[in-house]
Amino acid sequence: MIVSVDVYSQDIDASLAAFKKALDTGAKDVCLTSNHDWDTKEFMSLNLRFEADHKNEALASLDDGPFQKDSEF
Repeated sequence: MIVSVDVYSQDIDASLAAFKKALDTGAKDVCLTSNHDWDTKEFMSLNLRFEADHKNEALASLDDGPFQKDSEF
């Protein structure tokens, strides 16, 4: 079964590692974007999105990191 992942984190290193893991394990439509405050332009978080088989190891690695399902920190 293919699942869609959409998680947020303020940890840049963990987000880059998760992005690489998703690419390396065959995830599709992998996207990492930054979110900034509209007024101050200050960095708020990174948003990682991808699609993968529900058994993909990149999914399991997200449980070990500082990721949240929504962007409300």
